[in-house]
Amino acid sequence: MTVNFAILGIYWHSNTTVLAGDAYHQYVAFHALFSSILHHGSGFFYSFTSGLGLNFLSFSAYYLGSFFMPITYFFNASNMPDALYLLTLLKFGCIGLSSFIALKNMYSKLSNWLVLSLSGAYALMSFLVNQSEIIMWLDVFIWIPLILWGLHSLMDTQKRTLYFVSLALLFIQNYYFGFMMAIFLTGYFFVRMTFDGWSFRKLLDFAITSLLAGLASLIMILPMYLDLKANGEAFTPVTSLWTDKSWYLDIFSKNFVASYDTTQYGAVPSIYVGILTLFLAILFFATKSIRLRTKIAFFLLLSFIIASFYLRALDLFWQGMHTPNMFLHRYSFVFSILVVIMAAETLTRLAEIRLRWLLSLSFLTCTAFVATVLSKHYNYVKSLNSTLTLLFGIAYLVLLVASRKKWLSAKQFYIFVSLFMFSELAINAYYQLNGISDEWHYSSRASYDNNTKKIMPAAEKIAKDDQTDFSRMDETQPDTANDGMKYGYNSLSQFSSVRNRKSSSTLNLLGFRSDGTNLNLRYPLNTVLMDSIFDIRYNLNSNEPAKYGFEPTSLPNLTKNTAALPPAIFVANGYSDVKLKKKAIIANQTAFVNALSGTSSQFFKQFYTDKETTNAAITGGNGRVTLTQKNAAEISLSYTVTAPAKSQSYLKFADATYQNTDAQYVKVTLSSGNATRTLFVNTYDTGSLINLGYFEKSTQVTVTLEFPQNRYVNFDTTEFWAMPVNTYNSAIAKLKSNPVTAKEVKNGLNLTVTAKTSGDLFITVPYDKGWSAKVDGKSVTVKQAQTGFMRVPVSKGQHKVQLRFVPQGLKAGSICFVIAIVLFTIYNKKRSRA
Repeated sequence: MTVNFAILGIYWHSNTTVLAGDAYHQYVAFHALFSSILHHGSGFFYSFTSGLGLNFLSFSAYYLGSFFMPITYFFNASNMPDALYLLTLLKFGCIGLSSFIALKNMYSKLSNWLVLSLSGAYALMSFLVNQSEIIMWLDVFIWIPLILWGLHSLMDTQKRTLYFVSLALLFIQNYYFGFMMAIFLTGYFFVRMTFDGWSFRKLLDFAITSLLAGLASLIMILPMYLDLKANGEAFTPVTSLWTDKSWYLDIFSKNFVASYDTTQYGAVPSIYVGILTLFLAILFFATKSIRLRTKIAFFLLLSFIIASFYLRALDLFWQGMHTPNMFLHRYSFVFSILVVIMAAETLTRLAEIRLRWLLSLSFLTCTAFVATVLSKHYNYVKSLNSTLTLLFGIAYLVLLVASRKKWLSAKQFYIFVSLFMFSELAINAYYQLNGISDEWHYSSRASYDNNTKKIMPAAEKIAKDDQTDFSRMDETQPDTANDGMKYGYNSLSQFSSVRNRKSSSTLNLLGFRSDGTNLNLRYPLNTVLMDSIFDIRYNLNSNEPAKYGFEPTSLPNLTKNTAALPPAIFVANGYSDVKLKKKAIIANQTAFVNALSGTSSQFFKQFYTDKETTNAAITGGNGRVTLTQKNAAEISLSYTVTAPAKSQSYLKFADATYQNTDAQYVKVTLSSGNATRTLFVNTYDTGSLINLGYFEKSTQVTVTLEFPQNRYVNFDTTEFWAMPVNTYNSAIAKLKSNPVTAKEVKNGLNLTVTAKTSGDLFITVPYDKGWSAKVDGKSVTVKQAQTGFMRVPVSKGQHKVQLRFVPQGLKAGSICFVIAIVLFTIYNKKRSRA
């Protein structure tokens, strides 16, 4: 891997980083946050750096379950790409080491050269290499060989400690892959039982040890499960019989050397572990000493896995009945594992393979590969793949025949096999990484550093200036949605599979984009009113017009919102939920703020165009507009409006769909007097209220929308809205009339409030049952407010409020962990004596 990365220009502190796809948008930020927690002791239960607040323990159970994480202590956001490079190489090295140790103990008769070759095939399987950007998956494959070795020991010698410990640690580190392995281990146990025959004692031993490992893992799994349950994660319904884009020869198409299609949607399962490894697995069925029942059992398990690639219900079953967001067929690695095991079983019996079986099975295998090429169904199977596969296939066949005919000594055979296998695996790994580079693009160091130099000083200044005062910052044009995690500032934006869906759904109705399954929560293109309500006290703004109330600071592009409210707002006489409607952002914001302030204000006023022109054909109806290109000129639409005085003005541009899915953005040009400003808005991941600026006097503004590289575009009828600042200031003043202060502490907040009457503290932090509250030292109930946020009742007067977070289920899970260890110790001793 080190050499292959170097060929791509990736090495320690290189100009090209290892950050591609999710590694750039997620994992570098997650590792930076972990490092920050290690340095500052802000707590491993909760973080305010993402989505207004995040259950960090549950988040870690999915994303950060690795014993290598403490290494991040020696890195920070600026050099974290090097940490991920180092960790990637360390993990691949440990995968190879653990598989070598496990295979050597499971198949002690095999030559070290052959064990090394098989461990190389396992460590460099395509599933691992072409998804290496998802660095946290790699840890799983360190444990899997140890689990299999432990299972063999449990069945063969009644030694169960390794199996119990390694399986429990897998579940704790990654419950998602743990679930898939649990399915595979159940099938593999029954398959391996056929070697010696049925044994109720072994079945009971396997079941009890596995269940105790599962019980121990509840220390992480129970809090995670309760978090998923609370946030409305739903099973994906089975709507079709077959998986998407599957075809008859998929198994062979992805076993060509250097075969890479995609890791996005429509991918064929990544199952390559080497040509010889696959062929040896096929030869497994030609061995003499393996009983027919065992061959049938292996065939059935292999068939079940292959059937899962095709049948939608089985495909979902492996993945917890939840459709993955790209990186499909995430269980396909079990096919590769089973192939490696079958290859190892064959190698221990290689002398049993008759020459006619060797040649006839070679012919059948070759026929299948030729049929795949001739089908012309797989555009990623090119002449290079065919040539490499043919050459290595011939080499392996010659070696097997030479071994069978005694033309080579055993040692010579082992060495040549190792040389050819590692050459093949290295070539395949290079093309897998090259596929990632073409599809996801490894980020340049210059790009990463430029964003760090822009954002990190702002984050450091806020941390220094607001040491005793809680605040949030967001960017009008962010680098990623997880910049808050990366640079250590409290943020609204988020991109994560672990999220609070209730709060995100409510924020979506209030104009912060988070549709679908709420994987994304985006800050850009919303109103100043929402900035103040959700304590967006700072903006990094290098492209948008000025926002009312946001004053310059000593840093370029960093502005401070003087009207920002704390994360807890006192609501006189208590808060009552209001009904928020879809596609009614302006009305929703008005109703929400009125409910908080106890007023009936109109915060926005619609104004209309003076002039409208376009070079496109206009059609539409039912509140939608379609612009169709007339000639070679790019589609353009211009409005001339008079922005009202003493108002922040917005253009509502919502729900756009594009002919060209690779150009889903609009170029916005704002002209006022002699000033012109150009914005590029990616409308698929932003809000819908384009900031036109604040105007002291009524001002004529020309707004031009252009849609490059699109023949047509469709969107909701546009609207222009103004927010009169007098009404806004009055509401903010009223909300501040019962002063609240907030300070972040470890896994919580300390609040003070001076209330003129009894009421509720409405807390703009996502609701979670793990929160507890004390008012003046006395416990009070934290209640859910506005579907996803919190409220705490307080009486008239001055109060100190403590909010603390302990993940729901952690205490019960910890008890289960201790009980499991005790029970296993007792059970293991009794069975060992017996």
